[in-house]
Amino acid sequence: MNEFEKYIRDNKNQLEPDKMDPKVWMSIENKMLKSNNRRKLFYWRTIAATALLLLGSYFAYNTVWENENDIEANLIAQFDLQEHKFTQKVNSLNENLSNASVPENNLEDFEMLLQQLKFLDKQFEEYMVFVDQNGYQEFIKNQIVNHYKTKINLLEKIQKEVEKINYYENKVPTTSKKVEINI
Repeated sequence: MNEFEKYIRDNKNQLEPDKMDPKVWMSIENKMLKSNNRRKLFYWRTIAATALLLLGSYFAYNTVWENENDIEANLIAQFDLQEHKFTQKVNSLNENLSNASVPENNLEDFEMLLQQLKFLDKQFEEYMVFVDQNGYQEFIKNQIVNHYKTKINLLEKIQKEVEKINYYENKVPTTSKKVEINI
């Protein structure tokens, strides 16, 4: 132990004040409380803003999604297309293909078909925008019927190709791993 430490230890009682000034102690406590309150306030504001953002996103998504489904349902009802059961066919084909997988080396074969499917979906969205802006018109009925027929044919073609590839894959297995086609 050096001399300084020895001096401090020996004279400890003389170096400590007898009384603490209450004003000094209160100012230290107040500063600590203010900083804690600011942190808590910041955290609560951040949590509240995040919650509002999430709730707003949820309601906006649901509102837009429901409106799109309503427009499509209204179109089908307006043009009396229920008898064709287009949406049921498309939904069942999409459901069948949602779990479909093919060998990775065959995925390129589906790229053009998947691009056509995306193009059809984009075209249908444009029909929905047109109907939303201009109302129901007779010529759009033919476009929608053609859209559904083309989409059903394309989905059936994709399904047949998947079945054919998987059939031959079962006969002559390859080392290529299977991947989903993401419809």
